[in-house]
Amino acid sequence: MIMTLEAVMDAKSLVFVVGSLLSVAAVVRFRPSECRLVAEAALPVGLAGFLIGVISMLASESNPSQIAPALAIAILTLVYAGIVRLLLVDSLNQDLLETHSLLGKAAGTGGVVIMMIWATTSVSPDGLEMFWYPQVAMVITGVALLVFVIGRLVDAGYAAGWAKKMIGLGWLGFSMGIVAALPQLSTPTALGPALAFSFLSLLYATVAVIVGLIWIPQAMTSEKGSLSLGLSAMMPIAAAVLAVLVGLTLTLQ
Repeated sequence: MIMTLEAVMDAKSLVFVVGSLLSVAAVVRFRPSECRLVAEAALPVGLAGFLIGVISMLASESNPSQIAPALAIAILTLVYAGIVRLLLVDSLNQDLLETHSLLGKAAGTGGVVIMMIWATTSVSPDGLEMFWYPQVAMVITGVALLVFVIGRLVDAGYAAGWAKKMIGLGWLGFSMGIVAALPQLSTPTALGPALAFSFLSLLYATVAVIVGLIWIPQAMTSEKGSLSLGLSAMMPIAAAVLAVLVGLTLTLQ
């Protein structure tokens, strides 16, 4: 079977990735010497788009046969983001600066938020309501504050590595959601909404990473300014999500 260009093209996925990363690039005024920020944000942006697509599928799940085609479109956001990351890979040797103007950071954040709102409203008639889960936000925020307080007490380097910490919090919420969804196995059609907690936890954590890269990029990296986020963090998340979706598909058949 020959792969066609149409099979790997999706306008909405492309607009989301490009629009979000252009917003991030606006923070550094599109300077080539500071495009590491865009490279760092590429995979989190792709993961956010992927999770938005997955959540919309689960929340409105009625036809299992549509999971695979819809998932293919969601995965394309990761593909496009990965291409950007690859193109800008040499910029990862640049320093991350925090001396950008507040106006630039606010504009970049606003652009990312606009793209997120556009993505959520374009994939579901319920729009933002489908993607707002107060319990998830409370858990993520509360645990993040607890990690911050404990880190300040025990480690002078507590202010670094927050990208990995936030992804860790997303994993925590994901695991909690999976456990909460297990009682719904007897009613497969209710699994989609029950799993929303899992995927929204990852989505909120990923959005926090993107916003953090805009406002406090050095705090998002690990010690000595090492790579804040890469395939080592993205691939396990995508694999876990795909495993859950495959299980859901088999259960509903």
